[in-house]
Amino acid sequence: MKLAIVAITKEGLKVACNIQKKLGGELYAPEKIRTERTTSGRDYKVYSGSTRDLVAGLWGGFDSFIFVMSLGIVTRITKDHIQDKYKDPAIVVVDEMGRYAISALSGHEGGANRLSERVALCCGGEFVVTTGSEATKKIIVGMGCRRNTPVEKLEATLREGLDRVGKTVNDVRLISSVEIKKDEKGLLDLAEKFDIPLKFISTELIKAVEGNFDESPLVKKTLGVGSVAEPCAILGGHRCRIILPRLKKDGTTIAIAEEGSL
Repeated sequence: MKLAIVAITKEGLKVACNIQKKLGGELYAPEKIRTERTTSGRDYKVYSGSTRDLVAGLWGGFDSFIFVMSLGIVTRITKDHIQDKYKDPAIVVVDEMGRYAISALSGHEGGANRLSERVALCCGGEFVVTTGSEATKKIIVGMGCRRNTPVEKLEATLREGLDRVGKTVNDVRLISSVEIKKDEKGLLDLAEKFDIPLKFISTELIKAVEGNFDESPLVKKTLGVGSVAEPCAILGGHRCRIILPRLKKDGTTIAIAEEGSL
């Protein structure tokens, strides 16, 4: 992936630096917000003209863009270059607080959907995907596991849980777990294998709802919360209801929720 990251405000530059530190890429910022060096420890490229002119010069040289600015600005500065979904680069738009990473162009073909997920993980925010095949998926899987659980065990638990509710991996919108599992290799490998987005829930949010679920004293002592799979399934989506209560198997747990409509 040849990635360009563009920020136009000082606050946006901080977010862009964090993204660059984790994903790499070339970072661009206007002369008016120049600093000595980025917090990612890398130099960035300063431009003195308009952002529209910058994009015109970069278009065709990168297969992915991350713009830390409003979606409206991105629409205006890219509209003259957009051709079709098989040729256009992936575009992800991030607000300058890093709250949302929006897959704005070439979601499937260009990889913007997956890139928005990675950006959201970098920023601790939410990824937003609106492509039809993704937006209509309603299954949220909450999972927990012991440290260093191999992906094979997690996959077996995932398949068994889905089978119990008559679903497959193709029905899953995302897998959700507690934030302390952000570096859990088995979960990361599972999500990558099936190309399913991962979402991590803060312990503070889980604590706010965990009284509604059965708790494990051991999990509470280890993670600081008494339950993982069920609250993560509920909190991972919108207007969710549990369709598979917590299932424990081989050091893993799974719960499945289904999102409701308005």
